[in-house]
Amino acid sequence: MEVWAASLSAQSLLCRQCGLRREGVRSVPSTARSTLWRPPCRGARLAPLRAASLNTEGETPKQVKERRLRESQQVEERVQVIFSYDEFRQQLQQAGHQLVVLDVESSDTCDSGLGEEPELHWREDRVAALERCAGVKHVFQRTARDSPDVTFLTLEADTDEGQQACDQLGVKVLPTLQFWRDGAKLWEHRGIVELDQDLTEGVLYYRGSDQQVQELTSRADLDAFVNAARDERVLTVVAVTATGVRACVRVFPAVVALAKSFAGYAVFGRLLYDTSPDTGKLAAQLNVVEVPTFLFYREGRLVGRQVGASRADLIGQILAQQNAAGVAPPPPPKTAARPRRKMMRSV
Repeated sequence: MEVWAASLSAQSLLCRQCGLRREGVRSVPSTARSTLWRPPCRGARLAPLRAASLNTEGETPKQVKERRLRESQQVEERVQVIFSYDEFRQQLQQAGHQLVVLDVESSDTCDSGLGEEPELHWREDRVAALERCAGVKHVFQRTARDSPDVTFLTLEADTDEGQQACDQLGVKVLPTLQFWRDGAKLWEHRGIVELDQDLTEGVLYYRGSDQQVQELTSRADLDAFVNAARDERVLTVVAVTATGVRACVRVFPAVVALAKSFAGYAVFGRLLYDTSPDTGKLAAQLNVVEVPTFLFYREGRLVGRQVGASRADLIGQILAQQNAAGVAPPPPPKTAARPRRKMMRSV
């Protein structure tokens, strides 16, 4: 299990587990946290975009410069800057069912989002705080470039119209990141701390277009998924999650990474229990009382479950279920770390 844990992609690393209590189903309690500020988790940072800085074969220095300028312009065009609440509503209407990510920012304010007392210490070094917010802007642009099926908006909060928009959006901490679809707010992150991680993981969680994890929206979907004709050695895993619970957002990159790494060993589906009355009833029928909950099926029969957002526990349960069925684990991914060779010193 250690090999698998070490070999997952950076986006699958989890730093904190916290959630919100919801009707009928509650989120798994988070582990105790210190009130002191901690450096933000680096688990889900986007990989540096080095490809644009490399010379394409046959390009002259002038052509390289022109290409970089075009690429930079394309990135900037993916983010629409708005200045009022009316503009936001227009963009939301135009997006339709498409996911909308709204970044509410200020050029002279950068809050940590950790609470009143930590905020006082945070603001002692205003220059450093503003540098952190400026850095996240580039992450926002890169995420927009890599997510063509998502609408990205930036609201400038420094003007009078921007302040009015903040009041109408309920924004009291800058920066604030909000996820919207079909005119409804799905979730938000307040403050700069871990904003970059919640941005990348939130886009992955809410865009709903990852082919590695099948979306289940009804009893018929669930039955078809768990009863699908597949090798009896393949374990079927159903993640029961909720829309606005942070623990569900945080564990989802691990689910996607496992779906890719465990191809031919396990298949994964996701049921968002709070998207309709039918999915809520289905979660109750499945005896799900906390989210996230992972249900394990073999040949259409429920054989086990795992409650909680621990990536290590999820991997352990999958391996345990397969071991009990006599199924050997798949070989480690090729990206797993290899032992270093000892260097021979010449005498």
